[in-house]
Amino acid sequence: MIYKKVETYCKKSNIAISVFEKNCGLGNGTIGGWAEGARPRIDSLEKVATEMGITVAELLTCDQDS
Repeated sequence: MIYKKVETYCKKSNIAISVFEKNCGLGNGTIGGWAEGARPRIDSLEKVATEMGITVAELLTCDQDS
């Protein structure tokens, strides 16, 4: 769910997930790991949500984009 939201955001913003990760201050492959079942840390979720301009709650909420 989280990975899918990030993927959708990156597609709409026309940036690679690796660039998004760098913009968030995350290591390469961090977000991809979430798609594989890795559990994200809360500080990573906060960085991603901030970069996307949403709250962590919105990032974690299921909707039509997830």
